[in-house]
Amino acid sequence: MDVVVIGGGGTLGRLVCEELARRDHRAVPLGRRDGDLRDPQRIARAAPQVIINCAGASVAMGLGRGWRGYRAVDVPIGLAAVAAAGQLGARLVYVGVHHPPALRATAYVDAHERVAAAMRDIDGVVVRPTGFFSAIAGAYLPMARRGRMLDVGDGHARTNPICERDLAEIVAEVAVGGDGPRELSVGGPEVMTRRAMLETIGRSVGRTKITGMPTWLMSANAMLLRALHPRMGQFLQFVVGLARHDVIAPAVGTTTLSDYLSRPAVASPPMAMTAR
Repeated sequence: MDVVVIGGGGTLGRLVCEELARRDHRAVPLGRRDGDLRDPQRIARAAPQVIINCAGASVAMGLGRGWRGYRAVDVPIGLAAVAAAGQLGARLVYVGVHHPPALRATAYVDAHERVAAAMRDIDGVVVRPTGFFSAIAGAYLPMARRGRMLDVGDGHARTNPICERDLAEIVAEVAVGGDGPRELSVGGPEVMTRRAMLETIGRSVGRTKITGMPTWLMSANAMLLRALHPRMGQFLQFVVGLARHDVIAPAVGTTTLSDYLSRPAVASPPMAMTAR
């Protein structure tokens, strides 16, 4: 089966392509270098039976990674994928985000939900992970190696992020496995507080100093940043929401955070991180 993987060069996209190949399917990765992904015709050119959309603006905090907000990046690509799938009669699998109702209005979640809503009239599945190990480790491992991690809030909010390799297996199975639910929320095997996650990351490098930042202060910073750097401001708004609310999905992944951190590719710097 021919499968187009939008965002096939990202962390998750590469793993999805590998998993599809392992199952004897032909994965066709599409990224920014392959043309305008906001053009449905570019996506449809390979005439795939399945389209998987792993693309999205980076969640990495730093300059040089793009400044446009999530609605400006994720939504046009997502709607193009929907249009291409409708034109071809192809199945579309979209990697969205699992969230509580309290986070629905954040720009990060809203961008994903606009794409999910547009899929109602096609053969499509929205896979909703709670969060990726790579994004969490990519943000906090460098801090831990420098001797101190910065946490937002009191650290009591709980979640169960998933290993992106486990998620890739789930996405591939949904893509080529036939009929099933139109929405699938997925998390990892452990429900942990944010503080426990940071302590686990710290222990992996032998340093566990954690400094808390009040959510009101981070929220104020997010408001200021939204005018100067929309993407960073929008993501910090989402981070504040994560610090205030539990984000827990059914445990589908099997890899624990400790096992993930013990892998040589993760434990040895430098570590790259992308949104997907």
